[in-house]
Amino acid sequence: MPPEVPHVEPHNRWVVNQSGTLLVIPVADLAQHVLLALCYFLQNGAVIRDDVYGCPIPGIEQFKHLVNVENTWPLTFVEQWSLTEVTAELSTSCYAGALMLQAMGLGGWMFNGMDPFSVLGASGNPAVPGLGFRFDADKRWPYPNPTGLTSVMEGYCPPHFRDMRAAVDVLCERKFGPGGPFHPDTPGPWKESRKIRSAAPVHSEEFKECVALQAQYIFDRFGKFPGTVPSVVATIYLQAHHLDLEFYDAFCKPGAYLRTHAEHMARWHGAAGYQI
Repeated sequence: MPPEVPHVEPHNRWVVNQSGTLLVIPVADLAQHVLLALCYFLQNGAVIRDDVYGCPIPGIEQFKHLVNVENTWPLTFVEQWSLTEVTAELSTSCYAGALMLQAMGLGGWMFNGMDPFSVLGASGNPAVPGLGFRFDADKRWPYPNPTGLTSVMEGYCPPHFRDMRAAVDVLCERKFGPGGPFHPDTPGPWKESRKIRSAAPVHSEEFKECVALQAQYIFDRFGKFPGTVPSVVATIYLQAHHLDLEFYDAFCKPGAYLRTHAEHMARWHGAAGYQI
């Protein structure tokens, strides 16, 4: 992806994705996160309602013995809340990276000054493939919808799954199956890790069917899952590069960079360092 408008914001073109720099791009599977949100709400006695079209989820009444189907959360709120949560996780990862840059004596910063569709591969320009994620377009959507990178990071939604029930099944296997956080054989820090890991109740077939019903409705109604936010998102990035210490020495007061920056070339590359 070239560091040019409209793919990169004008004030970032001079530095982002240039030769000799490192550009870290964390990506979130928002489809998986929204599925987990549906599981969470169901575990806590609630289901969603479609506040866009103003109706409950058709067929949800068959689960009234499992959950109070009148206790609902609006679809748009759940999806926007989920988007906020994954954005916080992406930001945290970049912030941790920024702290590591300072410890190593590298320059860089966390930012969001790139077009996320260009980054993922949905620019519509064959000369700008980005990360090459699959995306689809629909007249109901204002933007193309990235869904995943085949065999690398596939979103928990069609076309990477036959339907939303298949996605729910794989999600539950990830939670409770071998290696999952709630599998008794997964190692942990506790003295009784096996007991603690297996304390979470495994989702029943009826539970999974209730989650899948809601998810499939969203997919059928909006043509994608989630319905009102992207399936896969990239919202914030981390740039890493060497600092031009002479610039700071010429135009800034002492203390503009850390001792780790001053000593970076000597420590990591065997070159002469700087005095601060």
